Amino acid sequence: MRTLLLSVLCVFSVVFGFCSAEVFAADGKPFTVVIDAGHGGKDAGAIGSKLKVMEKKINLSVALELGKLIKENTDARVVYTRKTDVFVPLDERPKIANKAKADLFISIHANAAVNRTAYGTETYVLGSSSSSMEVAMRENAVILLEDDYEKTYEGFDPNSSESYIMFDYMQFAYSKQSLSLASAVQNQFKKNKRTDRGVKQAGFLVLKQISSPGILVELGYLSNADEERYLSKTKSQKELAESIFDAFVKYKADYDKKNGRVSKEAKAEEAKRKAEEAKAKQEKADAEAKKKAEEAARKDTVAKTVDEKVKKEEKEKKAEGPGVKVEDGIVYRVQFCSSSKRKDLNSREFKMCVPAFEVAENGIYKYMYGEEKTFDGAAALRKKIQVSFKDAFIVVFKNGVKLPIPEALPYLK
Repeated sequence: MRTLLLSVLCVFSVVFGFCSAEVFAADGKPFTVVIDAGHGGKDAGAIGSKLKVMEKKINLSVALELGKLIKENTDARVVYTRKTDVFVPLDERPKIANKAKADLFISIHANAAVNRTAYGTETYVLGSSSSSMEVAMRENAVILLEDDYEKTYEGFDPNSSESYIMFDYMQFAYSKQSLSLASAVQNQFKKNKRTDRGVKQAGFLVLKQISSPGILVELGYLSNADEERYLSKTKSQKELAESIFDAFVKYKADYDKKNGRVSKEAKAEEAKRKAEEAKAKQEKADAEAKKKAEEAARKDTVAKTVDEKVKKEEKEKKAEGPGVKVEDGIVYRVQFCSSSKRKDLNSREFKMCVPAFEVAENGIYKYMYGEEKTFDGAAALRKKIQVSFKDAFIVVFKNGVKLPIPEALPYLK
């Protein structure tokens, strides 16, 4: 254990010295994120309380979906510790990250607890905390499945609290960056209505040896029946991956800003902003043009209405002539047909007199045509109608009511 502690202190000195200068990778190489799907193969991880869902499957599904989102929407390089259901020793996972010169390490897990009412998400960074010891011991216990684990991990015992002393020395390297990402992940989970159990510290071996900021995400509790059902759904796994992705985008934006880089997503965002500005400008111009066109059309309509009214008045005045009087409320029509049976107002037998005007009197339907203001106008219309209906004659309406012959006579002279 003393040998292990000394080696850890040496690693800490080298890593912390590097971090104090600059935590981010230099320009010239792509931002690399290593996504670690916890457990796998012979190591099932936690097992659900009701549906017996295996943690390793949920972890892999979320990890692959997260990697897909990052590849499709950013310029980051994605490396997986596993892409299938295989067993990857715990010490191999940080080796994969360090070999890839990772700028970030994200480990995906699901939780379990003796208390089956426990639920919610939590994100861990490297450190020691008595309240998180149980979780760390459970996750680190996977090394017991490996051959020669005592030699590989230099005597580290995942079930001994003394083995976790080293994490007090390791927790400062990359802590600021790791805590920043962990907080962003939890904030995104809250936005998506997941219960927030906060950001915590724990002595996870998988985070101990990576030379980059790193976090371990616990997606929920398989020991809780409700959460097990939620975690088992493909839709839920995609939602969780999207939350982590949104936090990753925020983290990477800070990385790019500190390094003076213009990333693919930043360029896309700038292009989107410019496109939206151009669209808004065009919409404003179109709205103004439409308003002007509508105003011009309105003025034109008003002018036409006034012009038509003037012409109509002039026509009526001209039509009056000597001895012809135009009186308000008087309308002349030409009756051309009557029937004991009702007819369609657009009947073909009415010929030019469609649509006809109908008046029912004493069981007889009388059909008329026209709506003239002057007797001369009505006389001219009757002459045209008499070509088809020789018995057509003029009738008079006053205020919409057909006048009897005695009352109509003064208007027929």
